[in-house]
Amino acid sequence: MNFKRKLVSTIFISMSVLILILFSVACLPMTATEEAGTAETAETAETSVTTNFLTNYGTWIWLAILGVAFYFLLIRPQRVKTKKSQEMMSALQRGDEIVTIGGFYGRIKDVRDDVVIVTVASGVDIKLSKGAISRKVTQQ
Repeated sequence: MNFKRKLVSTIFISMSVLILILFSVACLPMTATEEAGTAETAETAETSVTTNFLTNYGTWIWLAILGVAFYFLLIRPQRVKTKKSQEMMSALQRGDEIVTIGGFYGRIKDVRDDVVIVTVASGVDIKLSKGAISRKVTQQ
């Protein structure tokens, strides 16, 4: 549930920043004012081409930058975390020491499709969902 709150708040903040950026881009002048009767030099022509490009495509550039930022800051790390969790759950086997989400330490007695039977103490076995396993304990 906490992840959903973080995701919603991140999306809300990002959308707020996007709206602020769009309003600030919209407030920029569209073209430079030209005085009548003056000849355009090469420097002013180059500046006007750049200004025209940014006025036409500036918003799309910011949207593309925001999309790339979303990917690298939110989507990609979450995919990596999910992949590592799935690999850990598929690699569980009898005899592994684990820690549950609730903080219980135990040793796996039996692994089934979606259920794991864990021995917490001698003679005390509990049945857990694989999703309730936080991590494996490594002996160092």
